[in-house]
Amino acid sequence: MLIGVFSDVHDNLENLRRALALFTGRGATTLIFCGDFCSPIPSREMGGGFAGDIHVVFGNGDGDRFAISNVAKNQYPNLKLHGEHAELELGGRKIAVTHYPFYAKALARTGDYDAVFSGHTHQKHEERFGNCLWLNPGEVLGWQGAPTCAIYNTDTNSAEFVALA
Repeated sequence: MLIGVFSDVHDNLENLRRALALFTGRGATTLIFCGDFCSPIPSREMGGGFAGDIHVVFGNGDGDRFAISNVAKNQYPNLKLHGEHAELELGGRKIAVTHYPFYAKALARTGDYDAVFSGHTHQKHEERFGNCLWLNPGEVLGWQGAPTCAIYNTDTNSAEFVALA
């Protein structure tokens, strides 16, 4: 199973559209968003721009969570909001998701997960703790450099970073 992983959109709709098209084109059936829509506008773009489920955790830049929740509830039920932390079982893998790398690293070290995804730093990062993959897909925004996302393969428990520009 291929899963698109992305973070830190910060209202950059052009790069978000690129990411959604890339995920669809690469055959991702599910997406994981590691937080920081910023406004509710990207939630509408995500919900309407991808046919499958999008698992979402909130980040520190998601000020209007009520509006984002209303978008998910009333318009796009494929947006699966999990609060600030998610535990998922997808493609036979146990996955944890949080916006914050401090917590992600701690979760990865427990040995309870096959993969842990986080964002926040806007820097792509990949590290292993035993059999657990800890991944930050970088940023969709493109503020700290080239915008990136990742494709996670549950069969191999590995990920590939993909540039959006």
